[in-house]
Amino acid sequence: MRIAVVGGMGAVAQQLVVQAMEAGHFVSWMVKPTDQLPDPCLETDYTQVLCIVRSSWDDTVKYDELVSECDAVIVALDFNHTRPEQFVPVQRVVQKSMARHNVQRIILVTTHGSAESSRQLDWELWAKLNVNQVFYMALGTMAPCWSIISQYTAQEQVVKSTESLKYTILRPAAVTDGPTTGTYLASPSHIFGGYISAADVADCALKALDHDMDVSQAFSIAYSSRVA
Repeated sequence: MRIAVVGGMGAVAQQLVVQAMEAGHFVSWMVKPTDQLPDPCLETDYTQVLCIVRSSWDDTVKYDELVSECDAVIVALDFNHTRPEQFVPVQRVVQKSMARHNVQRIILVTTHGSAESSRQLDWELWAKLNVNQVFYMALGTMAPCWSIISQYTAQEQVVKSTESLKYTILRPAAVTDGPTTGTYLASPSHIFGGYISAADVADCALKALDHDMDVSQAFSIAYSSRVA
């Protein structure tokens, strides 16, 4: 399978690239022109299984290069590496390129607390997201009324409102470092709290592709059995 990964140097995106190549997929990976790769050899020694596309978020030509001939797209934007107010514009550009190249399958990674899962948002994750929000505000890079969760929610809505897409939305709890365990819970019900490694988020996304997991549904994922 040929998979396009949008998420730059975000933790989940990096795990997606590594795990997809290990599983035998060809990967097109979009990063910023200034991003430093974890291993410089990735850009030169893995061309048979990896195409790195360097682009700004709004370069439609580069998105066409990324998506061309792919079977699926995984979008995993990390607010530590992508300005959250760009989530929705990026999603729209991705989907326009998908439409031009007749790609229908998409996995979208957002966060626990987005859309209807906000009713089960635990204090720890709320604090993490809002501490980052205060940080952005302190730098003067966003309006006081702006919300990270609202940007993820709006990004989901862009996907849901496009009838031609076969989508699955994954809403991880607090994302941490750690290995792939496969012991997480992925539930269409809403998980209360918990955490999950970036490696296991990537594992879940790739399994969703391999098994065509419940198209047109959203799943909360975490190391937790506390379900609404």
